[in-house]
This record gives sequence, structure tokens and C-alpha cells, in this order.
Amino acid sequence: MIIIDEELCKGCHLCLFMCYKNVYAISPDVNKKGVQLPFVKFEDRCTKCGTCEIACPDQAITVDLPENWWMKDDNELNFNPNFTKGKK
Repeated sequence: MIIIDEELCKGCHLCLFMCYKNVYAISPDVNKKGVQLPFVKFEDRCTKCGTCEIACPDQAITVDLPENWWMKDDNELNFNPNFTKGKK
């Protein structure tokens, strides 16, 4: 599940350009700030890599990952295994 906070998003569309799976599209509607916001058009394509969340300068995107994915069972740091599934 991908959540875009409409109050934080300024419509830069970096998420659209950074997503290698083309999950996002630009809304034809304009919000109260006069911005065409991105929206999740193809959520089934999402690999939850987190690139859009990292690229967002306004921290308006949250990619739903399992709670505490960054911690292993022995309380050591783990690396997001989906992060490396991008284009090579």
C-alpha cells in the first residue's frame, strides 16, 4: 500500500520519474493548491523498493513495509531486500 499525503505533496512528480515500475500517474484534477498530484495507478506493479519514498523531497510518500523490516531477529540492522530489485 502506497500513501501520498496530499497536504505535504507539492506536485514535483519525482516519484513518477523515479519509479522504474511506472506505478504512478498524474491526476488530471487540480487540488486546492492548484497542483496536479501524482496518484497510484498500478499498485500491483509496486515492488515496495522505497525509491519513491526516498526521492520525495517533502516526505509525502509512505510505502507500507512490514513493521521494523530493518531489524533482524537478533536486533542487528538488516537491509531492505526489495531495494536492490531496480534496473541494473
